[in-house]
Amino acid sequence: MLPMNLSPLDVVDVGIFSETLAFKMYDKMSKRVEVPTLQARLTQLKKDEKDHRKTLRAHRKSMFGSSPVAVTEEEVAEIFGAVDVTQIVDKESLIQTLFAAIKYEEYGAYYYDKQRHKLPDREARIFFEVLSSEGHFHADILRRQIESIREMELVLDDRGRAVEVLDI
Repeated sequence: MLPMNLSPLDVVDVGIFSETLAFKMYDKMSKRVEVPTLQARLTQLKKDEKDHRKTLRAHRKSMFGSSPVAVTEEEVAEIFGAVDVTQIVDKESLIQTLFAAIKYEEYGAYYYDKQRHKLPDREARIFFEVLSSEGHFHADILRRQIESIREMELVLDDRGRAVEVLDI
């Protein structure tokens, strides 16, 4: 549930940690699968999350200087929910993990949309609008990956990663 009593500093710090958690989620997921098309999408999603975090940090610095961090990563994980990528052991568990990532992205979009009005800086508010849109875009990317994966045959390799079976 979205906390309603967040200060402007809290709002930005939650955003920074949510981007950090998303990066970690995609990074861990990329280590659990060996499907080239999905790997490419996960690489792009990780880059986007890293860029978002960098921009949020710049907005934070311009608005709040070197104020101490207002929230913890653990608190943000409670707000956004954790995606357990260790459960990926086959095609169905990969699809379920991708659905959880979609939920994470959609909640992020909702968060940025509902919290942007609390920010004192116009450019930061606009960036929150961009982040909301990006969350929806990332969710769409993940949905397309699910459609693609549904048509694949996947097996676990000797390292425990889901690997696409190619007909040669």
